[in-house]
Amino acid sequence: MRASWWLVSVFGLSCATAPAPRISFEEAAREGRSTKPAPSLSLSVSLERFAVGSTVRRKAMPPGGRMPNEQAQAWTAVLDDAEGFLEAKRTSEWVKTAMQARMRLEAELQADAQTFGDVPGPLAERVTQTLRRLSGLIARAAPKERLVDPRRFLWPVDPVVVSSPYGERTHPIAGGARFHAGIDLEAPISEPVFAAEAGVVVFAGWNGAHGNQIEVRHDAHWTTRYSHLDGALVKEGVVVKRGQAIGLVGETGLATGPHLHFELRRDGDALDPEAFLRIPRAPSPLVSRGAP
Repeated sequence: MRASWWLVSVFGLSCATAPAPRISFEEAAREGRSTKPAPSLSLSVSLERFAVGSTVRRKAMPPGGRMPNEQAQAWTAVLDDAEGFLEAKRTSEWVKTAMQARMRLEAELQADAQTFGDVPGPLAERVTQTLRRLSGLIARAAPKERLVDPRRFLWPVDPVVVSSPYGERTHPIAGGARFHAGIDLEAPISEPVFAAEAGVVVFAGWNGAHGNQIEVRHDAHWTTRYSHLDGALVKEGVVVKRGQAIGLVGETGLATGPHLHFELRRDGDALDPEAFLRIPRAPSPLVSRGAP
């Protein structure tokens, strides 16, 4: 379903057990409230446990099957934790955790949509509402700072060759129509990836199908994401300069070959980088080889 795409860590247990019984999301949500983590559990730990458990449950189910009740219950618990976190005192650490939570929730919803097909409507709606609250509170809580203009952002690789544009496409691995929340840029493996603008690294690590990923916050509203990296050259919390090398091109996560998946986001919503960043002049033209 489209909603799960524009919102736009792994340990295994035995998959030999019989598939879990399946119930509606509403029933699973009611049952899941009794099993949510203790209130003192930090949101970061809760999200990590949710990601690990979700990976196990996805591996245990055939692609395209209905979401099992255990996964719906796990979603209920982690969303309860996220909504409780929203009421906590706003600090610089709160902003960092909130941005990471927004990214992880988006990625997990995307992964579920790939595995289970359409995500239950009430669940997708609740995730959307939580993400919107996170985005609004992040913008209000972020430190007062200069505002950036994405039309002045740099392209993260050179030359700029777009192999898959932003928007609807047939997924090259999962198949079927999928919404592509960024653009894929051709680049050889281990080529440097540059920060589009100065900012703070709010995430640098493994993020499911995105593989090794870096997210940089440029102001209270704008962020950029760099995925499928072979490795990161920066750590979370580091202030980076415009044009600084922050990672290396790779093919980690769900990728068919070396390239950079690049996203431009405002308040968490993915936008088309080609609609904002200036087209480079020769000898580094932007050449789109993907289908429109």
